[in-house]
Amino acid sequence: MTSQLSSFRRFPTAFAIVAASALAFTGLIASTSPAYAQSGDYRCTGLAEQASSAAGTADAGKQSNAKRFVSTGKKLCEAGNERAAAKQFRAALKLAGVAEVQADNKMASAN
Repeated sequence: MTSQLSSFRRFPTAFAIVAASALAFTGLIASTSPAYAQSGDYRCTGLAEQASSAAGTADAGKQSNAKRFVSTGKKLCEAGNERAAAKQFRAALKLAGVAEVQADNKMASAN
């Protein structure tokens, strides 16, 4: 009977170790989540806004294409592909005939 009692005494300790490991793993996953999920990337915030407003002011013939580039870029941002999204946004800006205004941001100069 004493061996059963000692097993029951060890159970809370083992449970605490497993629970602590699970919390640590969850914290690790949360800290290594993609950057777009943690903070706004210039390519998916500032550049997206520029392209969206430029697409709205583009000529009638080019407006639908520019809006399509912006829509594709936004979907790429949601998927976490900021680089490809930036290419779509820049294509929309070029089509609308608007120059990109780069903010004082390291990501703006990265591309």
